[in-house]
Amino acid sequence: MRFSLLSVFLVAATAARVAAQAPGGYPVKPVPLADSAEIALAVSAAPAELSTLATVFAVRDGEILTLRRGTNGAACMVARDFHGGSLYPICFNPEGVRTAMQRELMQGRLRSLGVPEDSIDRAVEGAYTRGELEVPRELALAYMMSPRQMLFSSAGKDGRRVGAWHPHLMFYVPGATPAKLGLIGAAASVPIQVGTPGTPQAEVIVKLPQWADGTSVGAPPKP
Repeated sequence: MRFSLLSVFLVAATAARVAAQAPGGYPVKPVPLADSAEIALAVSAAPAELSTLATVFAVRDGEILTLRRGTNGAACMVARDFHGGSLYPICFNPEGVRTAMQRELMQGRLRSLGVPEDSIDRAVEGAYTRGELEVPRELALAYMMSPRQMLFSSAGKDGRRVGAWHPHLMFYVPGATPAKLGLIGAAASVPIQVGTPGTPQAEVIVKLPQWADGTSVGAPPKP
């Protein structure tokens, strides 16, 4: 049986995409889904009141793509790290788009080019120092309420698979620490936590009782 070069390419591309989305492996180069599926996954991060009118971005081979243009100033994307199967659907309010989302897009672009995670960390730090990335001047908020999220405890190789951890909001508060919130000695199970404390990208994380589709935590996801 003879195969055209096009058919061979399509088979290889499909296999690569499936491998990138399957759980397991590190480092696995992040690959977005087909546009319609990527949009559906991205907007699952926030309530429909926000997500149906939001712009949707994706990153492919070092290029930031606009998959859909919105009208409310908000935007959504699916962030990924080098863990095979990682999926971080996330939507931002307008100030979050201007600030925190630019960092996410930068990280995604570098990962899509295969830049090692430690080098990405240094690039992000340098971008903040040079003013290429900005910290929020007003309320910057991210929604991570997708029941389809596949989270890892860190972007590094030692990050463990957490899965659909919890629907949550992230309020970006540069320099925030647990102590500044009065959370000294608080257990990880409390509904308020601080991510990347003491850094320009620090966020106050607030866990929620429901996913964006209205499903309660612990209930079977909607089909």
